[in-house]
Amino acid sequence: MMKKYAKAIIIAVLIALQVVSLARIGDLQKELIDTKHQLANLASEQSRSINNIYTNIDSMLKRQSSIIDSFDYLLGELDADKLTIPVTFTVTPKEIKEDTIAKIYVSGENAVMSRNGTSFTATIPVDIFSTFEAKVILSDSEIERTEGLEVYQDLRESVLPTIYAQFEGHSGSSYRKKPSELSGEYYRKGNLYVEAKSAAKNTIKEASLVIDIDGDVISEKPIENRDEHTNGFFADIEERFTLSAGQTLTMSVVAKDSFGLIHKTIIELYSLDENADPMHGDEWTWMGHVTIMDKDGNILYEPRIIE
Repeated sequence: MMKKYAKAIIIAVLIALQVVSLARIGDLQKELIDTKHQLANLASEQSRSINNIYTNIDSMLKRQSSIIDSFDYLLGELDADKLTIPVTFTVTPKEIKEDTIAKIYVSGENAVMSRNGTSFTATIPVDIFSTFEAKVILSDSEIERTEGLEVYQDLRESVLPTIYAQFEGHSGSSYRKKPSELSGEYYRKGNLYVEAKSAAKNTIKEASLVIDIDGDVISEKPIENRDEHTNGFFADIEERFTLSAGQTLTMSVVAKDSFGLIHKTIIELYSLDENADPMHGDEWTWMGHVTIMDKDGNILYEPRIIE
């Protein structure tokens, strides 16, 4: 009997020890994970510190090797007819001689800068749709030196309003292929909202929903409801069209701003293959992109879409 109780006690002790061991193993695993996280955080902090050191050193080396002591630029008023902005640059070289000449190049345009003491200034009209970049060339009787100027600004976005259109809430589309025919019915219903953000003295004045099939406009309706708080546009949409094999239906929001420029953004693109079945693949690459045209429909700006 005593042996029986002794075995039971030993088994109970072993079970207790196993439970304690498992608990301790669990604690050790947690400590190991915490240690790994701490090491990862330390490594990340060390990497950031090293990157900051390299960045600071690189910045110091650039300043030391730079031929420019300082520069600044100021944007003028937009020329709404030419769609250009006069940009005035002021450049102060580190060294200057009696015969030093400065020439500024900005987005494909250039001008000889006027000397004012130890600084040079020039004003150049810049196309708002061009890439804003600049460099200065300093030359004298002995040497010619060139340096790029770090300018970070989107001239287009600084003077033109922006739009973003999407279907919200309970919105959706469907397609039903007709039996034994190479065609089908496309149906779209939803709440269309157009966000319009003003820029400077320019706002979105009106907007329309334009629908075309293979480039031929089949419907154009004004979006007349306005959001008093955001100045956006909204409308309830319910459209139904018959599409044939190989055709593409495009829904776009077309808006006009204060300068008469046209902003077009695609909100739906639906294509059928040669069997009148829906095609899928790159139909989302156009999302959020806006094409800007003049009043005659000539494209002034078209975003680059990476496929």
